[in-house]
Amino acid sequence: MLIEDELKTIYLNYRIKEIIPFLIKLTPKEKKETAAILKKFLNKGWGHNHISMLTALACSRTPDEYGKLAPGYYAVPVNLVDELFDSHVPQWIGDSYSFLRNIGYLKVLEWEQKGYLKLNDETGALLLSESLVSDHSAEDILFTYPQTLTAHIWLLFEYSSDITYHYKEKSWKTLLKDLADQKKLDRSRLLKSSLDAVHLNFSKEHNTWFLDFFANLEPTGNEILVLQDELFSVFHSSQHSLFVPVLKILSAVITEAGFKTADFLSAAAALPNLQIKNTLNQLLQTIEKIAKEYKEYREDICFFLLPVFLNKEASIQSKTAKIIVKYGDPDSENYKTELDSYRENLLSDTGILLEKFLSSHENDEETESYPIVKNSVWHQSQPVSSIETLNDFIFFAPQVFSKNNPGDFDLFLDALMRFNTQIDEECLMQLEPAFKAAVKVKESVGMHHLYATFFVAYGLIKHKKGTPILNQAKKDFPDLENWVGKRTPLIFRAYHQMLLGIFELLKKGKKLPLLSVSDHSPCWIDIRTLIDKLKIYQEHKELPVPFDLERGILRLRKHQLTDSQKYAQNELSKDYFKLLNPVFDPEYFKNRYEKPYLDGSFGRKMGVRKIYRGSSMEETPELIIPIENKEISTEAPLLEHLFNSYHGVYDRDLIRILYTAPYFSGSVFAKKCNETLSNAIYQYDSRINTEFLDAWMKLELPFQKVHYLFLSAAMFSKDKTFSGTAFEAIILKIVSDDFDIDTLGIMIGEKISFGLVPVKRLTDALVGIMNLSSSHNRAFEKLLISILTAIDHPVFNLKKILEIYYELLHLNQSETDYAVAGRLKEWENVNNLKIIIIKLKTNERKTL
Repeated sequence: MLIEDELKTIYLNYRIKEIIPFLIKLTPKEKKETAAILKKFLNKGWGHNHISMLTALACSRTPDEYGKLAPGYYAVPVNLVDELFDSHVPQWIGDSYSFLRNIGYLKVLEWEQKGYLKLNDETGALLLSESLVSDHSAEDILFTYPQTLTAHIWLLFEYSSDITYHYKEKSWKTLLKDLADQKKLDRSRLLKSSLDAVHLNFSKEHNTWFLDFFANLEPTGNEILVLQDELFSVFHSSQHSLFVPVLKILSAVITEAGFKTADFLSAAAALPNLQIKNTLNQLLQTIEKIAKEYKEYREDICFFLLPVFLNKEASIQSKTAKIIVKYGDPDSENYKTELDSYRENLLSDTGILLEKFLSSHENDEETESYPIVKNSVWHQSQPVSSIETLNDFIFFAPQVFSKNNPGDFDLFLDALMRFNTQIDEECLMQLEPAFKAAVKVKESVGMHHLYATFFVAYGLIKHKKGTPILNQAKKDFPDLENWVGKRTPLIFRAYHQMLLGIFELLKKGKKLPLLSVSDHSPCWIDIRTLIDKLKIYQEHKELPVPFDLERGILRLRKHQLTDSQKYAQNELSKDYFKLLNPVFDPEYFKNRYEKPYLDGSFGRKMGVRKIYRGSSMEETPELIIPIENKEISTEAPLLEHLFNSYHGVYDRDLIRILYTAPYFSGSVFAKKCNETLSNAIYQYDSRINTEFLDAWMKLELPFQKVHYLFLSAAMFSKDKTFSGTAFEAIILKIVSDDFDIDTLGIMIGEKISFGLVPVKRLTDALVGIMNLSSSHNRAFEKLLISILTAIDHPVFNLKKILEIYYELLHLNQSETDYAVAGRLKEWENVNNLKIIIIKLKTNERKTL
């Protein structure tokens, strides 16, 4: 019988007793053939069973080949494998962890004793570490074979394994310590091996386990001194969480005769630069022991500690200063010089403590110690050049659809309206790359898709013969007239109506300008430019497309209105001048729209959002703005579409909507806050939010109430880019006369009180931006006053806010605010606040 037929007969009839005799008789060539047959039929739908697994085992030439033939098969018939190995054992078996892990550590050692295999060290470590999960007792695992204790157990310290795992009552930490206590393992070797394993850096979890195990062995002072060099080496690790345990271990022997103090200070030199509070606290305790015991190291220690002052934690600076005052030399000019370079980082109380160590500066009161902060703007508006030639338009067109930059389509549309009559068959062929780019937009949504639909429709009416690309696009895109769907946001409908109107002008061959294209970045239009364009419509006796005109008016920067009004009256007829009523009538919008939509003065209220995580549901508090979309008619003005539209708008379209009516952006911000920033958990779209905030700041407009709410949420975002952008905005704007610090502070305080945001993000950021200038320090003091008065109960990390406030009071030479003093009286019995509250009440500066 042929090998293929015989194998099929055994497999399909599951003649398990016949498979071993069949495999034993195969020659090497036949094994290769059998492996190919097995692979062929597995691919045709055979499932894995004991027969296929044994065949793969006997016929595979490498572990990888076995893995491909028998992937993930765990139910190994050990008795049949024993029978197979009596006649044939694959040479690679001792290196195959994927196979041997299904056999078990003790059985593998039995095979090794029989001479079936030579166990690979790394595989041995893995098998032994996993053996705790087996049904075997710890005694069986450890004492059945002598090589377990003489060799294999030390492999756990040399290779990455599951030594950290514990199963029921069994754990390697306990077993190894018991073996050491029973003197069945060399204790000194265990201690050293555990530190060596840390230096191998298998993983953070392993590093922590091995160091914990070292401490769990309760090393004596002499044992620690023997291994102090290995312990010092841990300070070079990138895993900072290891430093505190090592410092605690070393602290027990740091004053012993055999301790290498100079080597320790050298190895730990990077630790004072860390901003981790618990590490610095432990370091200071350890260092002070050295300073107290050894006079010869005191000067070195004082220099060693200087970088700690980069940390703005008051308690850390105070402890460091007290060590320096106690053990340092105030007459050392070298030290004074070095300490001076940290002078700007010293908190007020720290400066008082170190007064004798600081060089005196004449005319200190007259010298401004802050860096110079230049008055600047977020964005300097620049002229936007229109597309001047047809060739420039042909070159520019493809990137409009491939890049999707918010302002590009307006420039494209304006040029198309001006060059429309010059675009012939030859030009259309040159625009082929642009049509290709537009077709790629077929899977997108929003305005990007609307613009592409418009351009495809334009190409179809202009290109009489059609092209393969346009004919395909006709199938992929809806007709322009039918682009709007049931769920299309109202603002998109307005843009759609605008494009339909412009499309009609193009079909008529009218050479007219786009009124709403910006002439200054990011979206502004000069009023005289709009008047001159309206004059062209007047000369052609053509009325503007309504939404194009409205968008143009809404993008006008409000300046020089009196002179512009005279200019418009001189250049335009009464009918066309009347179109500009919204510009020159100060009551025009006030009489038509609710106040919050115009000035962003929306209210806010607490609510609860249900968040679903798999099958479970959580409720989280949120601060929302009560605002809803209303139904409007298709003839409603552009602002009605804007005020009642938001959901379904994403990415760059947010910026397009923001730049539709820059002065009336409140509703967009309100709905954006509700959707993605209302609570501390359900936050997303960080990149989009960052771009949105940046786009708003480029407008250089005064903040409205709703903008402060958005900014207060952005400050606490988990996304560092978004929160960083928010703090950049605050740094720039907080010293402006029109920035309402109280409103921002109250909103931050409310969020803290409601538990919507973590205090630490605020305090970390404020510590980093203090001392930018005296103006900033005064503004930050005012901000903290508003925050503290809005916090109605003690919250986690409130102490840190009070410490920063205290520091600002001394920098600004201010007294504790009356309203804040009222809050302090309410909190004076809170244990961790008592000291800072006493200092704030008295503005007391403690000295030695």
